[in-house]
Amino acid sequence: MQNNNDKKDDISKRLEELKKQRREQNNKNNNNNQKPPYSKLPFILGLVLLILVLTTAPNLTDKLNTSMQNVKEIQYTEFINKIKDGQIQEVEEKDDFITTKLKENNKDVIYKARKITDRVGEDTNLMGVIESKNINLKVQQPTGPNYFWPLVFNFLPFVIIIGAFVYLSKKMSNGQGGPGQIFNFGKTKTNKKENISKVKFDDVAGVDEAKEELKEIVEFLRNPEKFTKAGARVPKGVLLLGRPGTGKTLLAKAVAGESGASFFSISGSEFVEMFVGVGASRVRDLFEKAKKSRPAIIFIDEIDAVGRKRGTGKHGGNDEREQTLNQLLVEMDGFETDEKIIVVAATNREDVLDPALLRAGRFDRRISVDAPDVQGRIAILEVHAKNKKLADDVKLEDIAKITPGFVGADLENLLNEAAILAAREGRDVINMGDLDEAVDKIGMGLGQKSKIIKPEEKRLLAYHEAGHALVTELTPNADPVHKVTIIPRGSAGGFMMPLPEEKLVTGSKEIIASMRVSLGGRASEELVLDDVSTGAYSDIKHVTNLAKAYVTKVGMSKELGPINFEPLNDGEFMFGNGMSDETAREIDMEVRNLVKREYENTLNLLRENRDKLDQVAELLLKKETITGAEVRAIITGKTVEEIEKDDNSSNIVTKLNEAENEIEKSVEEDSKMGNATLSENV
Repeated sequence: MQNNNDKKDDISKRLEELKKQRREQNNKNNNNNQKPPYSKLPFILGLVLLILVLTTAPNLTDKLNTSMQNVKEIQYTEFINKIKDGQIQEVEEKDDFITTKLKENNKDVIYKARKITDRVGEDTNLMGVIESKNINLKVQQPTGPNYFWPLVFNFLPFVIIIGAFVYLSKKMSNGQGGPGQIFNFGKTKTNKKENISKVKFDDVAGVDEAKEELKEIVEFLRNPEKFTKAGARVPKGVLLLGRPGTGKTLLAKAVAGESGASFFSISGSEFVEMFVGVGASRVRDLFEKAKKSRPAIIFIDEIDAVGRKRGTGKHGGNDEREQTLNQLLVEMDGFETDEKIIVVAATNREDVLDPALLRAGRFDRRISVDAPDVQGRIAILEVHAKNKKLADDVKLEDIAKITPGFVGADLENLLNEAAILAAREGRDVINMGDLDEAVDKIGMGLGQKSKIIKPEEKRLLAYHEAGHALVTELTPNADPVHKVTIIPRGSAGGFMMPLPEEKLVTGSKEIIASMRVSLGGRASEELVLDDVSTGAYSDIKHVTNLAKAYVTKVGMSKELGPINFEPLNDGEFMFGNGMSDETAREIDMEVRNLVKREYENTLNLLRENRDKLDQVAELLLKKETITGAEVRAIITGKTVEEIEKDDNSSNIVTKLNEAENEIEKSVEEDSKMGNATLSENV
């Protein structure tokens, strides 16, 4: 038994060694395979240059040696005279010249003269003088015409241009996924993830209804037979509708991750190119790749770029985009429901999509991915806060309440900005102040605390924002004030942030209240300063839009009645506004009267509460930023001095609590150190 066990151990050890050697060999092979392919083009170009250098080197050397010597070019007749005078003892033929070497001042000087014939022997005059003086003559051997170098220099620019083009095309192909990619116009640029997506439904928060709908799609991909046996048809396409940043792409990845399907991601704009037929070819290529990797999910982001209604182009005819759409429609009809391929598309412009794309059998499911509510925002913040350290004073519920309309991408950016602010101050823990500052930074821009503001401008800003805040708190159906500041942010000199309550519908009284709140700043300037400024520009624009919507869109005007005056928009191009000139004048008059009436109401409200307006402005001038609770305290009768005393006492309590926490931490650290020392001694 013992021998058998020893043999088994030896065999297992040998197997382990063989496996280890095989793994090492595979790693070496993988490393060799991962090396970039050797490019022959630089080698060929270098070889050509080397040949050129070697072939031209002798000529260059001769010319260099000649240039380094003392060479004088003289006239032909002068050269003949020097021969006749007996100064020249030897003549040598070199290229187009006759040369000789003479001594002058103990230095060699080369004299040369241009020949008047192709060959020296053909020059009877020169030959007669040379023979009469019995001078040595070195004749250059005749050579045939040299066509090589003219051809080289004629074709060299073309070779360089072609070589550069090939080199650049290879560089571009290496950056886009394979050789020759620059010519593969018809190939899709889809981002295929061969591995299963790691995103799960647990990573997606704030869109519970959409998740429930998509869980059925996961079940379709996992077990389509369950539905086909019951006679059900598996959906071919799912259309995700929602504004940017709501998590449409993340939901598509989660479906792929939960179902174990391959994930193909592409943008709608990538189908449309300037070359005819490229988009349709890419659609065919995309679906071919998906069929080879079943089960698969094809995600087309911003499908409205390629799926717009046909016949609405600039010239009303067929174009490349429409050919691409036609091919997409054909492909979605072409694959069967049991092929385990589902097309998921995302858009925020359902109204511009072609009806053929939305019919049953193509995009069977339409799922709205709306902006999250308070509970959804809390869930999203909790997901993105998992990898961040939050202080004890951080309440994600409070952050969710002051961020209505924020989508998942905005909330992720909010926490990231807060982390950056904390790191800027040398902290790794995010506190409530960081989050509050991040909300202001995202909503209004970077704070400009160091900006110098004149006292009169600061007073104007204080009364302007105080007017907004006071009207907000004194007007029924208006949202309460969260905070008010006169610290400039972005293009705004200050702002009042309300704490809006999320509602499905908005009543006429709430619209009127919103108009009064927007007019509060302008009314306060006129009441206190007897002048108005450009600071109310955005407020007036907002009020004008509200008044127009009140009259023309939602039909709340008593004079005009419940009529919608919006122009029809069935096509891309529309001539006229769909109403008579008289109706347009009535609408303008009603909008003007509505704004004027509410402005007078706002002025009267501030006149009746002038003392409270002065106190809110005074507190703003002292603190620059105040809370909604402080505004409400002034309305209930508290003075500025009492509020400042409350602030001082609360600051003292806060500092005492911080000191107690520091003492507790130091005591804990001392106790840990003591325990460690005690254990070492033991």
